[in-house]
This record gives sequence, C-alpha cells and structure tokens, in this order.
Amino acid sequence: MRYISVHRHFVHARGSFAGVGGARMRKIRPMARAYLLVVESDPDLQRRLADALRDSPYEVAAETEASWARRSIAVRPPDVVVLDTSLSDGPGFVLADELRKDPETHDKPIVFLTSRRYRGANHRSVALRRYGPARYLEVPERLHELRAELDALFDPDAAAAVEVGSGGAEAAGARPGGIPEPRSATSPSGVAGAVSLSTSASPSAPIADPDQRREKRDVERTARTLENADADLRGTLKRVPFARVLQRLFARRATGSLLLMRESTKKIVSFVGGYPVSVRSNVLDECLGQILLQQRLISNEALQESLRRMKDEKRQQGELLVEMGVLSPYNLSRALVEQLEAKLFEVFSWPDGQYMFKQGEPPDGNQPRPGVQLDRSPAALILEGIRRHYTPARQDAVLAAYAGKYLAFSRDPVLRLQEITSDPAEQRFIHDIDGRTRLETVIDSARIPRDKARWLLVALSQAGMIEPADTPIRKQGTPTPAAAAASPPAADVASGPASVPGSAALLSTNQLALVAQTVRSQNHYWALGVKPEDPREVIDQAYEALARGFHPDRYRQRPDEDRRLAQEIFDRLTEAHRVLSDPTRRRAYVSKLEKQRPSDLPSGPVPSGAAKEIYETGMQHLRANRHREAVEAFRQAARMLPDQADFRAGLGWALFREAPADARAGRAARAELLRAIQLDPKNHRARYYLGHFYAQTGQADMAITEFEKLLELDPGAADVADEIRRLREAQ
Repeated sequence: MRYISVHRHFVHARGSFAGVGGARMRKIRPMARAYLLVVESDPDLQRRLADALRDSPYEVAAETEASWARRSIAVRPPDVVVLDTSLSDGPGFVLADELRKDPETHDKPIVFLTSRRYRGANHRSVALRRYGPARYLEVPERLHELRAELDALFDPDAAAAVEVGSGGAEAAGARPGGIPEPRSATSPSGVAGAVSLSTSASPSAPIADPDQRREKRDVERTARTLENADADLRGTLKRVPFARVLQRLFARRATGSLLLMRESTKKIVSFVGGYPVSVRSNVLDECLGQILLQQRLISNEALQESLRRMKDEKRQQGELLVEMGVLSPYNLSRALVEQLEAKLFEVFSWPDGQYMFKQGEPPDGNQPRPGVQLDRSPAALILEGIRRHYTPARQDAVLAAYAGKYLAFSRDPVLRLQEITSDPAEQRFIHDIDGRTRLETVIDSARIPRDKARWLLVALSQAGMIEPADTPIRKQGTPTPAAAAASPPAADVASGPASVPGSAALLSTNQLALVAQTVRSQNHYWALGVKPEDPREVIDQAYEALARGFHPDRYRQRPDEDRRLAQEIFDRLTEAHRVLSDPTRRRAYVSKLEKQRPSDLPSGPVPSGAAKEIYETGMQHLRANRHREAVEAFRQAARMLPDQADFRAGLGWALFREAPADARAGRAARAELLRAIQLDPKNHRARYYLGHFYAQTGQADMAITEFEKLLELDPGAADVADEIRRLREAQ
C-alpha cells in the first residue's frame, strides 16, 4: 500500500511489537496484550466505546479519520481494527478494502460498527463475507456486545492471564470525553492510558522542552504573587484533602486560581464557575513530550527531532509533530488533555501540602490554552484521582464516617446530581443506593467488584454527593407504591442520580432560550409539569428527571450563553421544587396564585413555542436516524406539554428505533404510543407508528388492526393499504 512508508524515520520499528489475530486465530502469548485500533468519528460513540473497553486487557489506540488511521497502521499494524462504517472523511469500507489488500493486515479481524448507514441484513452479510474475519455490530444498541466479540477473537485463557496492572480487572478510568489512547503500559491503578509520571518509558533525564521551562518560570512568578495576596480560601491538604477542595470550589461556583504547594513543587489550577479548566506546574518532566512518549504515540527519535525544531523555529511541539506526520490532530488534542490531567491527578497522591484560592480572573500567563481544557466534571476528576492514588488506608479513613450508617444522597441537588461516571455498571451501583441501606451492606451486596464499590463510595463522599444518616431516608425521586401509579410512564422518568450522564442530546442555544422563557413565564406547577393535587413523591420524581437534564455538569463545555441559560433553568426548577415539596410553602404559594390570578393554576396544556420547536428538532433527528438525540428532544417536549399526542408518539417511535432488540425499550415505546392514542384516538402519526411497531416485533395481527384503523381515518393512504396487503400475504 502506498501509505506504508509514511515517515518511517520517526516511528518505532514494527518488529518490536507482537501481533495477534488473523483468519486462523493464534493464541496470545503469555503476557502479550492485543493491540486495538479504534477508528470512530462520532464523539459520543468515542465516549461509549471508552466505556465498553474499560477494564479490558487490550491496548487501545484511536483515530477519528481514515487518513490518520492509515498513518497509524503504517507505524504499527493493529491486531484488531474497530471501524465505523461511516467516517468523517468517507465510508469505513474503503479503509477495510485497503486493510485486506495489505500483506501486514490482510488477516487481521475487523469489527464493523454501523450507527447511521449500512444497517441492513444485506450490508452485514456482504461485509462478513468480503472482509472476514469480521464482526458487524449495530450501535449504540449492540455496543455492549463489543467486549465479548473481541474476547471471542482471542484465546480466553491467555487473555485472562494478561497482566493489566496492579489494579487488575477491577480498574477503570476511560476518559468521558473520548476513547482512551493507551499505547503505554497500564498505570498503577489499572487504567489503560493513564499517565504515571513515576514510571516513564522515556530517557532517564527529564525532557526539558522550551514550553515547560517557560511554564515553570510563569508558575513560580505567579505563585509569589498569589502567596502575598489576600486569599479567599486557605488551608493544608492534610486537614482538607484535595478532593474536598475541588468539591468546595464547585459548590461555590468559584472562578479564580488555586495555588497548590508541596516542598518545591508548585501548581496552579484555574477555575471557571466551579470547574477546573487548566493546570500549570513548575515540574519539568510533566511536559507534553513525556506524555506522548509514555503512551508510545511517538518515538524517541520523533521527540528529539521536535525538540530541535522547537528551538530552531520557536514553534509549539504539538504543531510540529502534526506537521511531521507522526501525530494526528485528534491524538494531539487528547494528549494535551492527558497532560493537564496528569498534573492534576498527581496532587491526589500528596499526603500534605498547602493550598490557597484567589477569586478573579487568572493572572497573565496562566490562562488556559485556547481549545484545550480539562473535560471531566469535578466529581469525575475526584473519582479518577481516588482510583489512581488512594491507598486502602486512605479509603478507610474516608469511609470511617459512614461505618454502621445509612448512605443517603445529599439534599443539595447541585451536589447530588453531579456526573461522576459513565460506566453502566457503576451507574447501577449508584442507583441502588436508596438511603435505607447501611454502608457495610451496600459494599457486600454490590454487583461490581468490591474495590470498585469502595472507590465509588469514597468519591461520592468526597464529591459531596452522599452523606451518612443515622436513620433510613427515602431517596429523592423514588416514588412510594401509591405515587407510582400516578407518575408518568417509565420512559419519561430518569432512573436515579446517575442515570446515563451526558448521554442525552444537549439543547441548542435557541432551544435553551425558549425553555428558559417558558419557566420564567409559567408558575411552579407548569415548570415541573405536575398538578396541584400531586403528592410529594410525584413532585420529587418530576424534579429529578427535569433538573438532571439542565445540571451545570451537562453544559460545562458549552459556550457561556448556553451555560448561563442552563444554570437559570436549573435554578428555577430547583426553586419550584423547594416550594412545592414543602407543605407550608406550597400552601402559601397556592394561596398567592389564587389571589393574584386563579386562572394561573394549570387546568390543561398551554401552547409552548419552545416545546414545538424542540419537537421539530426531534423529528429532524428521527428522519436522520439519530434516534438517541430524537428520544431526548421528544422527551423534553413531552415534559413541557405532557398531553400532546404528537410528542408522545414521536417519543414512543424513537425509543423503539433506538433499541429495537431491547425488550424493556419496546415496552416503554408501546406505552408511549398507546398513551398518544389515548390522548388523541384520531392521531394518524401514533396509529402509523404503533402499526409498524407491531409489524416489526412479529405481531402481524395487531399491526393489521392498527393499520385498518388508520385507513378508516385516511382512506387514501396507499402505503398503509400496501402494508396491510404485505402482512396478510406473509401470514
């Protein structure tokens, strides 16, 4: 292939890496690690793939475009390629053709991921026949099968024997913002791709690049300024651990600079609205080159060449490495974030030190690099820092306050609803915390490894998400049996404080503005979508479902205006819940409404431009087969106008199309479609979707019945008549 010789001078020799895989699978040699290359352009799927591959014994690298995947393959042929069929620079099949023609990769397995196009059985059959050995997965609905498919490609006994670090198979830590690029050995925590500056693959002498030397001078100069300033917060890390400092600054929505000092080490963390966005350090070996070399993203020869050119040309190292063709823009952006994280996570290992926080904009020279900032939420940073650096003794010290106590979620929704993990198993563990179970039972009954459960509980505590209780406490948003019957269907209510953080589509600026206008103009009942007679449990449930969607964590990486609008919506929803959940405040509020304008109390749906626009956005997503985004848009619209049949119909069909093989999703979809018909028996769209739902789930008789009812409403619907004819012929 033409690209095989690309920049060979700057890459590792192929012979230094052991390959596995092929048409006739070879067993992995003891201590070998299969090398996976993931080629995926969709950022959300990158994050989901990271979740699917966490804790795996594989070494994972990633690219977002076929063009850069070619260069990566030329440097180091992978043992398996995980390849999306639709990439930003063309169909993935083009790259697959090239892999099969290349002697280096002609027998390497390919796992195809198909999310938008090429989803039919015919495409699957052709791909498996043409590109074998291969697997073909529809995503996201079958993404959970990826790990099993990969394991099946290799000898399971040998794979189980692979050493993945001292954290073993219980380690985690894939970044929520994208696929991990762990071309390095596993970190002490077992996190693939985590950087441990104490174990370097680099030369023994620190890599002192000009950028890091400049940063060292800037940090030491700024530290002297901050030390002499009046601090808004000051203390020792022995008394207040770093995790708690992060939690306090998040709760305050603080903007400013946090100076951390231990012996000669000094670090400055910049915060915006409570979120750490950048870290600067005076430690010379916390440099970009060190990160890239440890992850084997570049060779030592490429590193030295980039350092020489940095000195001669006065340009940034990352820019030069991309220009040299040895590093893709995607992996450069991830490495820059890794560099920030390495500097931050190292502080979690400090047994002591000093900290001081100064409110205000960061001093000159300490502003975050444009386009590069920490992308995890504070709670997620705390969890990863604890995974990497908290010894069992430190974990015990935190959990001692919970010994014999019930675990209850914080009453502060800003803390309680933080995004801490995107791992489904960890989310289920958090969801199972019900306020009525003691610490010891929670750990002993956990459906995840014990070490993982302890890490999560320590992180939940340090992030302020849980607190000890002497008596059982009902979890917010958990209905009593009596209230459950009055609550919306399961498809319309999120399932606990950790339910799929970050997976739902975010609203646009215009949509946020319309929602904000709606919650400003309507009363508290309308804001939460509840009725005056609804019990406390229903109000809690409605609030949890709505507030989670507008929590500051969800919009932390969006423009300032989006963050401001989301924060306003969240605050107004929280105020509505504060009033309506307290009987005394609620009575006073109802009395006030009745005196001012009795008609303000809800008696039926109010037309809302915001809800209709969000519904139209959902239809656009549905037509483009972006089913996950469609589900969230329809759900938001239905929460605003719960009695709108079109909204319910769209939600039901999108739920089914997102996961047609999932029985639980099917039940939720059917419930929404039936609810739409109950709201409007003459709704064409609801009848049409329900008919196709029955047809695609093998219930031909019920499908024919629905289509016949639709024909009664619209006798000229030729496509419906054709569908009835087809179903009858197939019986």
